[in-house]
Amino acid sequence: MASGEGRTDGGARYADELTTGQVEEVGDFLLSRLERAAGAHPPGSEERITASALEEAVAALVLTLCSTATGRPPGRVRVRAGAPPAPVPGDEERRVRAELRLERIREDWNRLCDLAAQWSSVPGYPGSHWRRIDFRDAAHERWYDERRRQAAGPPGQD
Repeated sequence: MASGEGRTDGGARYADELTTGQVEEVGDFLLSRLERAAGAHPPGSEERITASALEEAVAALVLTLCSTATGRPPGRVRVRAGAPPAPVPGDEERRVRAELRLERIREDWNRLCDLAAQWSSVPGYPGSHWRRIDFRDAAHERWYDERRRQAAGPPGQD
């Protein structure tokens, strides 16, 4: 089955469908647990350091993913006074940039889902729609399916 085929759980099927709200939902779920884990151990202990480090990594991943999804940088960007404007990209460059952006979103979302999945056996785990995404968009899935059909050869040729 393809990525989320027939999905009715509210989860994104493709990277281009992912919203910052979905990302923040997973981030809030993870960060509250990691903060609680860090606070349950004395300062300087390996357990607290580990939980705090993971908390920082998850927060950075959530910020990066939200920034990539919206196309806005996570913080202020300064442009030097008098700097020439950036060249306007051509159609092909815009297409490639859009594909790379969606691929980054897909990869980062899948990392976040893999982290959240560690809590899937915990009662109340709300992540039924926190599933990995296989494709950037519907066109990418169609391209993949076509390549698979071509690789399989003509029907009845076993």
